[in-house]
Amino acid sequence: MVVDRVPTILAEPEWRVEGHLKVTGAARYTSDLHLPGTLHARFLTSPLPHARFRSIDASAARAVPGVHAVLTGGDIGPRRFGKVLYDQPVLAHDRVRFIGERVAAVAAESLEAAEEALGLIEVAYEELPAVFDGEDALRTDAPMLHPDAADYYYAMGDRPPVPHPNLQGYRVHQKGAADLAPLFAHAHRVFEHVYYQARQHQGYIEPHACIVWIDEQGIVRVYSTNKAPFALRQSLAVVTGLPAQQFVVESMFIGGDFGGKGLSIDEYPCYYLAKAANRPIKSVMTYTDELGTANPRHGATCYLRTAVDERGRIVAHESRVYFHDGAYAAGRPLAGPILDGWSALDAYNVPNARMETFVVYTNTVTGGQMRAPGASTTAFIGESHVDEIARGLGMDPLAFRLLNAVRPGDTGASGDRMRNPRAVEVLEALRRETDWGKPLPPHHGRGVSLRSRDVGGGKAAVTLRLLEGSAVEVLHGAPDQGGGSATVMHRITTAVLDVRPDRVHIRYAATDEAPPNPGAGGSRLTRILGQATIEGATHMKRRLQQLAAEMLGWPADGVRLQGDQFVLADGSAAPVPFDNVADRMLRGGAVETGGSYDSAEHEHEDGADGGFCAYMVEVEVDPASGAVRPVDAVLVADVGTVINPLAHQGQLEGGFVFGMGNGLMEELRIEDGKVTTLSLGDYKLPTVADVPPLRTVLLVTDTGPGPFGAKAAGELTNNAVAPAYANAVADAVGVRIRTLPITAERVFEALRGRPAPSERGQSPF
Repeated sequence: MVVDRVPTILAEPEWRVEGHLKVTGAARYTSDLHLPGTLHARFLTSPLPHARFRSIDASAARAVPGVHAVLTGGDIGPRRFGKVLYDQPVLAHDRVRFIGERVAAVAAESLEAAEEALGLIEVAYEELPAVFDGEDALRTDAPMLHPDAADYYYAMGDRPPVPHPNLQGYRVHQKGAADLAPLFAHAHRVFEHVYYQARQHQGYIEPHACIVWIDEQGIVRVYSTNKAPFALRQSLAVVTGLPAQQFVVESMFIGGDFGGKGLSIDEYPCYYLAKAANRPIKSVMTYTDELGTANPRHGATCYLRTAVDERGRIVAHESRVYFHDGAYAAGRPLAGPILDGWSALDAYNVPNARMETFVVYTNTVTGGQMRAPGASTTAFIGESHVDEIARGLGMDPLAFRLLNAVRPGDTGASGDRMRNPRAVEVLEALRRETDWGKPLPPHHGRGVSLRSRDVGGGKAAVTLRLLEGSAVEVLHGAPDQGGGSATVMHRITTAVLDVRPDRVHIRYAATDEAPPNPGAGGSRLTRILGQATIEGATHMKRRLQQLAAEMLGWPADGVRLQGDQFVLADGSAAPVPFDNVADRMLRGGAVETGGSYDSAEHEHEDGADGGFCAYMVEVEVDPASGAVRPVDAVLVADVGTVINPLAHQGQLEGGFVFGMGNGLMEELRIEDGKVTTLSLGDYKLPTVADVPPLRTVLLVTDTGPGPFGAKAAGELTNNAVAPAYANAVADAVGVRIRTLPITAERVFEALRGRPAPSERGQSPF
C-alpha cells in the first residue's frame, strides 16, 4: 500500500515496546518455561564423521531410574526434516554423517539421569570413508554420502537435477555473451583470484531450546526458539504425517538469532519422546552443543576471474563458488538467491558474466543461515577481488569503484536491472566524509568496500481490533528475534491512526490464533509486516471514522481521526476526544480489520530498489605479530526512510560489529570433521574493547520497498565490513589475506611469505 507522506512522528526516537520486560527480567524465554511433569531430553551423538550402524543396544539405558523413554533411529524410522530438502534424520537411521549427529534420545526426570542413561547406550559402528572439503566431495572417487537421496521429500515440487550425487544444489547464471572466452582472450587485463571463507557460528547468547507436549485433545503444543513458527508447524506435519492444524507452535522471546534460529533440530525427536512418555519434554542445548552440532555459516572456496578494458571498465566476469555445506541441506534452502555466488559484483555494471554455485555435502556439521547467508561470503570475495584489480591496474580503489558502479538502468552481475541505484552517491559521500588519499603513519592502512542488499520479501498479514479502554490491538504471528519488528509495527500503527502511542498494543500469538507469517529473516519483516500493518491500520482508521460519524451524527465524508480526536474537516464542530467515542463503538459488536501484503505483487513498482552502503576503515598492523588493530571506521548507508531512528542506528552499529567479528576473529575450526572450538573461550566474539570509533552517514530517501520507503539496515551493513578490513590490511603492509577471518596468525604467515594451508589456489577456469 502506498502512503503519500512520511509521518513526522517517525522522526522521534522510541524505546523498544518490549524493552522494559527484558531489562527487568520479566521477559520469558523458552528455557524459562517449566510445565508440570516435564521431562528433560538429552541426546547421544556420533563420535565419527561417517559410519554405518552395526548394532545399537539401549536396554541398560531404559533401566536407569527416572528414565521414561529411550529412542533410536530404529524406533522412529527414516523420518527426515528440513526447510526445503528433507534430508536430515530425526535420529540417525542407518548411518551417521557427521561428528555430533544425534543417534539416540533419552527423556528423564533429571538431566543427571538422562546423562547416565546416555552413557549406557552401546553403539557399534562400521567406519566409512569421509570427505571434509566440498571440492574433494565432487571427485569421481569420492564416497557417496546420500545413496538414498532419491527418497528425500522436496517441498517445492520436483527437485532440480544435480550433476553429482554429493551436490545438494547447483545453480549457473549467465548474462550477456554466451561464450566468454573471446572476451577474456582479447581483454586488456585479466585478474584471477581464489578466496576462502571459514565456518562461523551466529554467536547468539540464548541456545536453541524447546518444550513439546501433547494435550488431552491430541493437540501437539510446541514452545520453541524458532523464529518462523508457521514454517516449523508445516515441517512437523511433514515429518510426522499429522495435519498441520494438530500442531500449535509458539515462539517465546528469542535471545538472539542472526539466522541460526530458523532451524529446529530437537523439536522433532522431542515430539516422539513426548508421544512415548506421555509427558512434556524439554530440551535446552548447551553451548558446546550449539557450536558443535547446530547450523553455522558455511565454509566456502571461491574462484573469481574478471576481464577489464584499457580504461579499467569491467568487460566480463566468471565465478565458481563451492559452499562446503556439511552433512545435510536441512538448515536452509538449496543453492539459489539465498545462497549463491551471483552477488559478488552486484554493485557493479557487469555486461557479461557466468557464475556457478555448488552447495556440497561433506562429513561436517550441517551449515545453516547466518545474517545474509551467502552474501557475506560473496561480499568478501567480490570486494577483495575488486580491490586487487584496482591496485593491479595502478588505479585508486575508490576511483575504480566509481568508474564501474551501477547507475540507473544498469544491471549488476546477477542481471537485475537497477531502477534507482545509489552506489555512486554512497561512494561520493564516503569520499567527502573521509580523509581518503591523505597519507597515513607507517603500518596504517585504509580499506574501502561497496555493497548492495535487496530487501527480503514474502507474505504477511495482521489483524487489528478495537479493545475496551479505547485501545487498538495489532495481532501478528512473527516473533521478534531482536530486530525490533514489534516497535516498527507500533510506530506505524500510531502514525497511520494518528492516536496516542499508549493506545496501540502489539500482540504476538501462536499459530492457532495469529494470521500466517513466514517469520523473521532476510531483512523482510519491516517490509512485509510493516506494509501489512499500514493496510490494516488504514482500514481500521476508515472504520473508526465511519462509526464516529454514525454516533456523532456527522457527515461520513467529513470525519477525520487526527491528534487522538475526531474532528470535522470543515471545523464546524468541536473536536471529540477518542476516549469519548471508542468504547461506545464496541456496543454494536466487534470492530476488527485486517491487512496483508505480498511482495510478489509489488516487485516491479518504480523505485522499489534495495540499498547500498560503503565503508572506509583504518587499521594499524603490527609487523612483528601480525595483530590487526581497528583504528577508525566510516559508514555511508542508503537507508530509505527510517522508521525508528534509535533502533535503526542500533542496527547499523550492530551490523558493523557483527561484520568486524566475521572479518577479524570468528572461526569455527574443524579438524578431521570435528569442531574444535567448543566454547566461547575458544570461539572469539568481538567485545566493546575491540570496536573502533564508527561514524555513520545516512542517505535518506523514500525509494525503498518498505513502509514509507524504508530499506534494509542490519544485513545491508554487516556484509561489507570484512572486505574493507582485508583491503585495509593490504594497504597497510602490502600482503593480501584471502581467507576469512583475517587473524594475526594469517597476517604473520603472509608477511613471511608463507601461504595459509587451506589456500590451494588451483584455477578451475
